[in-house]
Amino acid sequence: MATPIRIKRSAQPGKRPTVDQLQVGELALNTYDGELVTLRDRFSQSGIATEVVRVSSGATVTNVLYVTKDGIDTNTGKKLGDAKATIAGAVAVATTGTIIRVSAGSYIENNPVTLPSQVSIVGDSLREVSITPQNSNQDLFYVSPGNYVSDVSFTGTLDSGKAVFAFDPIAVKYFSQSPYINNCTNFIQNSIGMKIDGQHAIGPFKSMVTDSFTQYNSNGVGVSVTNDGYAQIVSLFTINSDVSVYAGSGGQCDITNSNSSFGNYGLVADGVGARQYTGIITTSAAENSSIFEIDVNVPIFAVTSDGYDYLSGKLQLITDGNHNFEVGSQVVLNDITLPNQNSDIFTVATVSSPNSIDIYVGPSDSGSVTLGNSPTVKQYIPRPFDGQAVYFNELYKSVKKITITNSGDGYTSSPNVTISDPSETWGITATATATVVNGKVTEIDLLSEGRGYTSNPSILIDPPTSGTQATASLTMDLDYYLITESTPISSGITTITVSDTVPYAVGVGSTVPFFKQSRVLASGHSFEYIGSGTDLINSLPSRGGIPIQENETDMRNGGLVVYTSTDQTGNFRIGDGIVINQQTSEISGDAYTKSLFSNITPYILALGGE
Repeated sequence: MATPIRIKRSAQPGKRPTVDQLQVGELALNTYDGELVTLRDRFSQSGIATEVVRVSSGATVTNVLYVTKDGIDTNTGKKLGDAKATIAGAVAVATTGTIIRVSAGSYIENNPVTLPSQVSIVGDSLREVSITPQNSNQDLFYVSPGNYVSDVSFTGTLDSGKAVFAFDPIAVKYFSQSPYINNCTNFIQNSIGMKIDGQHAIGPFKSMVTDSFTQYNSNGVGVSVTNDGYAQIVSLFTINSDVSVYAGSGGQCDITNSNSSFGNYGLVADGVGARQYTGIITTSAAENSSIFEIDVNVPIFAVTSDGYDYLSGKLQLITDGNHNFEVGSQVVLNDITLPNQNSDIFTVATVSSPNSIDIYVGPSDSGSVTLGNSPTVKQYIPRPFDGQAVYFNELYKSVKKITITNSGDGYTSSPNVTISDPSETWGITATATATVVNGKVTEIDLLSEGRGYTSNPSILIDPPTSGTQATASLTMDLDYYLITESTPISSGITTITVSDTVPYAVGVGSTVPFFKQSRVLASGHSFEYIGSGTDLINSLPSRGGIPIQENETDMRNGGLVVYTSTDQTGNFRIGDGIVINQQTSEISGDAYTKSLFSNITPYILALGGE
């Protein structure tokens, strides 16, 4: 049985009123154990049904703040009985190393809530703590280096493109440690769970990490990684998302033991990042070469400054010549002293003129930027690495996909499919065949992607003898070459090896632009009914939801998805090249067929076979 609370007003020593004489909110003393209490509510004028709440016990903990549903934001937050009412209220007084402990309840937050560095938010329970954004047109949390958020759920409404977690686009910080999201669930439709935009971060670690993050965000994006951002993910579960994981403009996501269920697309890698620099071929290479010697020297520009905004951390530099930098290019500063900064490599944020750039170097309380006697800026040139993509003189295209736009009718046999020729003499024309069922063209298989296209070719399906002619459209892919090896840069010269042979001669003086490729690297990924849509009910197979296998991974404009996966029928895939059908025990795929042929053919020849 609980010990009765004997109380007296702390302001009136010696007097011991009964509980019913206390006023709501009045501070009193429990004479049994010397602990402060306060009257939180009154249900009657007698002591019965009057609620007395403990305010504190023992010493105050200085690095923990409490948030409860019955708290008040004017409280200190340093004790449970003196808790804050909102997470934003606790964040406002949090400092480096603070843990914000959130009790069970639903909290509406005036977002965006900007977290200071090395601040953690820890909920009582994933099921019992929910956070709702007050402003749908803003991201919910802006994260900083070293943040940790766990055991909370997110509900409510956000506009499309707005995120639960994002980098602060206003005060761009230097990240030496990734924010970490653990054991959380996002229920906000249309939202992005984690928006990792490298343009809004400084340093080599423009990243977030997560473990056990469930995205029940219909028509949203689980994780978006762009502009050279980076993510490491374990146990991400997306349900009915438009895109499970998106990597674009040079972003990269490493994902392990995760699941993409229903929705439109699974893992998407789109294009490359900004042009980092351009090399020049120094030794001619014959057609079908894969090794190239390149001069990667770049000019150095003297600079003056036109101002530093210490609140946003943006610095404007004026160069003594046309710099040829692009938004997203990385540059190196020399003989420039920056406040609170350990890096000299930064990303171009804006290009306002041919001799002016803006870069984020980090905010400061009241710091300034000091230019030395010979301040300079130049493009950052690392040793070429696996993850970069290049092309030689011109970026060519090949056919990636054929989509039927009109099935036609009246066909009695498979019609010819003609794709126009490429413009280059070394090019190869793409080819395809059509399948007819019940007089209609139901499928077009791409037999050869072709090469050497500089513009989109036309496609023509022969008309039937009598009936309506079928039509189709083409989706093109950009033919970048991926760097697999390189030599260290010596006197500005490096030799690179690319993934495929280049089918044309590359002469001295040819230009070689370098880009960071958008990549998703997934191991042990599970796809279930991807392509069936974002509607929570109608995407179910029992309600007519139909999966689209090709939507499990989508490589657009030169992006790359490397993966091993299983689907809802148990089929195992190693990339696009090898498929193991669990139901039929068959192994298929282009890579498997080529490998099998190359191994068996020598044995057939040795035995005198044909």
